[in-house]
Amino acid sequence: MTTQELEAVKKEISEVSAFVKERVQPLREERDRLEKSITELTATEREIRRRALLGNGSEQRRRVESGPYAGSDALDLAIARSLYASARTSGKGGGLDEWERHLKAAMDSVTAGSGDELVARAQANLLWQDVNLETLVASLFSRINMPSNPFDIPLQLSDVNWYPGSENVSAKSTALATTNQTLTARELVAEVPWSLSLDEDAVIAMLPEVRRTLVRNASEVIDDVILNGDTTTVNGINSDGATISTTDAGKAQWLLGFDGLLHLPLVDNTSQANNLNGAITAGAYNQALRLLGKYGVRNHEAVFITDVNTFLASLAMDEVETVDKLGPAASVLTGQLGVVYGHPLIVSEQMRLADTDGKVTDAGNGTDTGRVLAVNRSQWRVGFRREISIETERNIQKRQNLMVVSMRIAFDERTGSRSAATHTALQYNITGVA
Repeated sequence: MTTQELEAVKKEISEVSAFVKERVQPLREERDRLEKSITELTATEREIRRRALLGNGSEQRRRVESGPYAGSDALDLAIARSLYASARTSGKGGGLDEWERHLKAAMDSVTAGSGDELVARAQANLLWQDVNLETLVASLFSRINMPSNPFDIPLQLSDVNWYPGSENVSAKSTALATTNQTLTARELVAEVPWSLSLDEDAVIAMLPEVRRTLVRNASEVIDDVILNGDTTTVNGINSDGATISTTDAGKAQWLLGFDGLLHLPLVDNTSQANNLNGAITAGAYNQALRLLGKYGVRNHEAVFITDVNTFLASLAMDEVETVDKLGPAASVLTGQLGVVYGHPLIVSEQMRLADTDGKVTDAGNGTDTGRVLAVNRSQWRVGFRREISIETERNIQKRQNLMVVSMRIAFDERTGSRSAATHTALQYNITGVA
């Protein structure tokens, strides 16, 4: 290719880039469209992961093929059975005999003749599997099933010393400095009063929606407390300018009993938080990695977590937006930005827009700004003393089924010294995202 031809190509690329920047700006309508597309892509990915876990062909989760419970799977039937058992306990027999016959037949068809005992054991496992698939933040960290509460995890903190060796001479040994990380599980409880007439159509119509709501809410609250947990009742990182209590709806979960990821750079070690006071750029992501130091080197360990608005603004970064920079992988063509500097970028709806100080003002932020959290996921642990549990009770006076959903969760960082920890960092006061 001659110099003249090369210059012509460069000019054409420049014109294409200028056209893209001029015509494809991240306006409100475009952001809304991209947000919808991202949500749909995320849902599709989750469904693919769910199917992969459940297997193919005969190993797929079985569903009732016909009858009044058509389309229900083992978990739906287990929830229905718990409601019927509660109704029987209340002394309201009524027409439940016919319901029970239909239910037993449906359970046998789902469990391939294994009987309803399998459904009882599978109920919590199936629901917990769905919850895990929905979480975005919790799934980043190592999970531990806690055999006791509290539960100590032994840690090796010091390095092994190496020395030149000599034949027939004992090497100098290294006394390892070890300590424990203590996980203390805290209980999250939700009560769901479910009012319904005891007729089959009403119950079956409600079951799928109740299940979807449980899965969605459980996954959201797990990610919420891991990100935003704060034991401070006055001027906390999620309720700056106010006092909250454990009875405040929509806020009580933050007071669960442990501090989350955002608390470390905002309160515990403020040197790990940077007031960007500007638009998001690739340099801002790089600066967050630099704050991590050695913890930001390995791509499979260090990840970025950001809010939806900052993610959409990141799509318009010069380094990734235009065709001349990334060709067919340009964000203006794909609408995706899953990796920055080789590190995964996770978008969480539980990461809220904050005020200019990086905290969320209770009465509304003076200015809505974005945040990008950089975290080394090997330095945090998630523990479960009790996975999600469902219990139901029939309230005769109110003609309700009271469903109680609970879990016991623990979360902590591994060094034991939050004030000196450098494995988590935050870019806050990112402007131009609202």
